[in-house]
Amino acid sequence: MIKQKKKQYQNKMEQLIQNKRLEHLELLNQLEKLEIQQSTKAMQIIQTITQQQKKEQDIEIIAAPQLVSPKWLMNLKPTMTYECDVVTQEESELDQIVKHQLKEKIQKQKEMQQQAYLELINELDLQSKHHAYDEKVKEDFKCTYQFMSQRKQVSIDIKYYDFLKLNPQNYVNDTIINFFLRFIENDIFKNKSLFIYNTYFCTRLLSFHAEYKQIYTQYLSNNQMLQRWTKDNIFMKQYILFPLHLREHWAVIFVVNPLQVCEQLCNNNYQLSTDVNKNGYLIYFDSLLIQDQRIGIQIKFYLMHVYNLEHKRYTDDQIYDIVMRSNVPVYQPIVPRQTNLVDCGLYMLEYVERFLMNPYQILNNLEQDHLKWFPKVMIFIKRILIKKILNALSSGQKDYALRYQENCRMIDQQFTDSNQYDYIDEQLLEQLQVPRLQFHLSEDYNYYYDVSPSVGV
Repeated sequence: MIKQKKKQYQNKMEQLIQNKRLEHLELLNQLEKLEIQQSTKAMQIIQTITQQQKKEQDIEIIAAPQLVSPKWLMNLKPTMTYECDVVTQEESELDQIVKHQLKEKIQKQKEMQQQAYLELINELDLQSKHHAYDEKVKEDFKCTYQFMSQRKQVSIDIKYYDFLKLNPQNYVNDTIINFFLRFIENDIFKNKSLFIYNTYFCTRLLSFHAEYKQIYTQYLSNNQMLQRWTKDNIFMKQYILFPLHLREHWAVIFVVNPLQVCEQLCNNNYQLSTDVNKNGYLIYFDSLLIQDQRIGIQIKFYLMHVYNLEHKRYTDDQIYDIVMRSNVPVYQPIVPRQTNLVDCGLYMLEYVERFLMNPYQILNNLEQDHLKWFPKVMIFIKRILIKKILNALSSGQKDYALRYQENCRMIDQQFTDSNQYDYIDEQLLEQLQVPRLQFHLSEDYNYYYDVSPSVGV
């Protein structure tokens, strides 16, 4: 009896094991089918992506010539690292002696120039010691600047934290950038045909995906919000200014004659005027000479969408194709370069100011180098002059603040020697093939040195 029960139990166990094996085999079969299906789907997705990338690559190849710079700059390989050739010991020692002598010369230049700059700044306004450049401001410092924008009064509050950003070796922030742009727009140039966007708008406008289609998709998701920022008719303006905050770096794009830009975008056969000042341009100023096609293309996306709000001619897909296949270039002139990692905002403000002083001279020489825009000392002094403006406005002395341009002219008159301006040895840059940023920031590779003295608030 016991043997019979034992046998029955064994039979049941064997049957259970057999059933489990069958279930296991069935699961394996199902899993294999799923893997085959997923593999097939993955291959289809890869093929689809490859086809899409090929299409976008074709368009991107067409878009490539949209950035126009001097040929020697476009031909450089900025990502290459510098590897020195094998040299003899005597050559190496000689090279070290030359570098040491160069650094000694640079140091002496710095010491002499620092003293000269400080003396010059003190002479700018001997009549009012209250606004001395090194005045200590209190922690409760506040300056409220009011102006009209898009038919309503707007104010910018500059506080102690923002004021400290004007000290040497500090980045200037959005508050300082927006204030100074509005100040020169409303109180210095008073140009009614100029429209300046807020830096926060430009931050929303730009994205930096690797592919243009992704950039456009991101742009479309922000499009309605971006349109609400613009209530004025920008196509009635002659100049539109986009101050760009590019991943801890400031740059700027001017759009000249925005209506003509859009008409040129829509019609590749558009007849350009013999008067260069009547044509449409995008001009990109960058103190590190960084070249990025995506920035100008995104500005064109925005201009075309604003243009299409009135004309209702194109779909979103059509606007994408118009911009990517357009022949409207973005000019990038050679401009005075920054030689440290913190002055990009000051350079950007100086580019804006110099352009507005004489836009026609720039437009008539777009493909030439513009190295002698301003003496290099101007960037250090600009921090001080903006402090003086803020001090004057905060104490109700606007007339004093408006003497800004007069002070700038005095500085220009003091520095007329050619060695006070930027100089790029393009042959040396091409031979060295160092990363461009390294070239700009190294005293060994260029003749434009950071001579800003360390001065407190």
